[in-house]
Amino acid sequence: MTDVRLHIDGMKCDGCAAAVTEALEGVPGVDSAEVSLDEASARVAAGGAVAVEALVRAVESAGYGASAA
Repeated sequence: MTDVRLHIDGMKCDGCAAAVTEALEGVPGVDSAEVSLDEASARVAAGGAVAVEALVRAVESAGYGASAA
């Protein structure tokens, strides 16, 4: 199991957090994503290796910024 933490920029509401969650969970190999609006972060669990770059691209495609935490 792979556990990746990301810092997320630009989230301002629960809808933003939901959009980031949906984007991350849409990345192949991701089992689940927990997004914290208060901490501006995300924790992604994957069954195997998932490239951090793929997660960042997914968040950016949803309109937010992301970087490895």
